[in-house]
Amino acid sequence: MLRQELVSKVADHILDLQLYHPTRVAISGITASGKTTLANELAEELRRRKKEVVRTSIDNFHNPRAIRYRQGKDSAIGYYEDAHDYQAFKEKLLIPLGENGNRQYQTLSFDLEKDEYVNPEQQLAKDDTIFIVDGTFLLKKELVHFFDYKIFVQTDFEIARKRGAERETSAFGSYEKAEEMFLNRYHAASSLYFKEHNPQENADIVVNNNDVGSPYFL
Repeated sequence: MLRQELVSKVADHILDLQLYHPTRVAISGITASGKTTLANELAEELRRRKKEVVRTSIDNFHNPRAIRYRQGKDSAIGYYEDAHDYQAFKEKLLIPLGENGNRQYQTLSFDLEKDEYVNPEQQLAKDDTIFIVDGTFLLKKELVHFFDYKIFVQTDFEIARKRGAERETSAFGSYEKAEEMFLNRYHAASSLYFKEHNPQENADIVVNNNDVGSPYFL
């Protein structure tokens, strides 16, 4: 399937939802699976259809460095358990947008570069606003019911690892070091995610993204 065709069909699915509150769309997948790219493309498609869209990510809700790395900077379990502030994510973004929420939301709770909490001014969502949220672990059992439409981007570990290592080569100093980090931290954490939460089963649709030019529904 051509990529634009798939993105258009996903947009159709979202617009078919009958909700009386903002639509919360989750896009999950292992690190470097292509979830952020798909989220951006989907947001662009919905805006092209004159819909109000807010793009954000779980990565705007990190924990401080002291918590993130308390089990070691290379720890897979540390990344899986400690990287993100799920309580803030729920209270500042997801819950206010739900059926009984007040529609007052924030898309950010932590400045990663400064390693400090932030408290930006709350914004007010309209009932027809669509929120596109990407993140590796969004389909954990304790989070999944906060989303109205759930997408899992399935990419083979080997393919995603190559993409990720190429992308992060400059950040880690070499391709080999970047690949090692994916093996030992990011993708090892994703394996824990699969084992404990089976995210594909929690998704409304699963997209195979091994070939970025020709993704398809599973």
